[in-house]
Amino acid sequence: MPKSLRSYLETLQTLCPEEVVEVKKEVVPKFEATTFLRKLELEGRSPMAVFPHVQNLYGEKSEVALGFNAFASRKKLAVALDLKPEQYKMEPVLELAKRYRNQGIVEVIKPEDAPVKEVIKKGEEVDLYKLPIPTHHSKDGGPYILGASTAMRNPETGVYNLAMLRLHVKSKNRTTIHAELNHHSGMIISSNREAGKETPIAIVVGHHPTFYLGSQWEGPYGRDEYEIASAAMGETLRVVPSETWGEDFMVPADAEMIIEGVVSSDEVDEEGPVGEHTRYYKTIRGGKIDKRLDPVVKITAITYRKNAIYLSNNMAHSDQGFIGSLPKEAVIYERAKGCCPGVTAVYLTPGGVCRYICYISLKQRVAGEAKDAIMASFISDWHIKFAVAVDEDVDIFSDQEVLWAIATRTQPHRRFFIIPEAMGASLDPTVSMESSKPVTSKMGIDATKPYGEPFSEVCEVPLDLLQQIRLEDYI
Repeated sequence: MPKSLRSYLETLQTLCPEEVVEVKKEVVPKFEATTFLRKLELEGRSPMAVFPHVQNLYGEKSEVALGFNAFASRKKLAVALDLKPEQYKMEPVLELAKRYRNQGIVEVIKPEDAPVKEVIKKGEEVDLYKLPIPTHHSKDGGPYILGASTAMRNPETGVYNLAMLRLHVKSKNRTTIHAELNHHSGMIISSNREAGKETPIAIVVGHHPTFYLGSQWEGPYGRDEYEIASAAMGETLRVVPSETWGEDFMVPADAEMIIEGVVSSDEVDEEGPVGEHTRYYKTIRGGKIDKRLDPVVKITAITYRKNAIYLSNNMAHSDQGFIGSLPKEAVIYERAKGCCPGVTAVYLTPGGVCRYICYISLKQRVAGEAKDAIMASFISDWHIKFAVAVDEDVDIFSDQEVLWAIATRTQPHRRFFIIPEAMGASLDPTVSMESSKPVTSKMGIDATKPYGEPFSEVCEVPLDLLQQIRLEDYI
């Protein structure tokens, strides 16, 4: 059976049923679903939640269910990558990095064999308000399509690009789309608009998490990202002709839903505000909203499975954090290890919203290598503001362990360094409000023991006895 959101749900229910919950109460998509998820989060839980009883934007019972938190833990993503639930630390990163190196395969199938074609809406039947599209946070400007992957084609080569972009729903068949200018998707839209052309897009709602791990791959502009999604999935990606453009634009056949549309060549509309991955509203400061304009999308068709699950993303929480951090960690690890072979692990910590703080574990060969690993991480991902290198005996998946290393193995005037005026993330609330000026400083912290010099030994109980003791024999 081809991988899909449904096959993933079945796997979760078998291997870690505590990671799935079906909500029995009927909910409204405005605030209630995300507030329920926040309540769970405050209790230390982030299971994948399916809301079979949910209203659409007209206040009617929705034909499709609502889903959240498909990506909200490393354990769930380990399972998605065919690993054991307990293999959630570096194992998913190494597996994903390996898959990215593989050649993906894309297969075209007939429309009658495509689950996503079971229901087709075109023309006057196109109506986003019939869907349970959530409004996530208290000051959001309206319902947002989040957590989907937007497919578009490179206007020069025709290869497919994938990106998880946000779309602000404006009417039943009209949205805005936000694509950063320095991202591949932003480059494609800008190139077409400069040429006076529309940009065809297909919004892929609800697929296997590995499809989205493929869509979040960060590498050279110009590779076919349908092939990368296939590689990340570890199997052939089945595609089918779209309703709007036929064989000129293929769409994933095993998605829950495909929303087709065109980005206008010139029309814009107000976008936002919306809560970002930073847990801030970038455009609300001092109670005032800085209005932004984004390109308009005209929706042309919606196709979906019978009994579809409309998968959204819990923005500003772990659901968004981990689906972005694992692909970044895979790239950072490969590049850092390329110049510093002693690198053993990297981790974009949730405390840094899975973007801005990077921990690096390594075994140094020569003095100064930790600093090189730190600089490699900065070059690998512009989001990173703080990078900390530690010895291999420190568990980088524990903030407490890393802070212990900083506290006991560094002198700030020797081991902290700052790189001023570098490119950062435009959504960082500390950088300029102008998206074209995301200038930030970056701090590196070498928290490794001085190489080749005597250093105080760590005190520990006998490790052989630690491994032998069974707590149930004592208590």
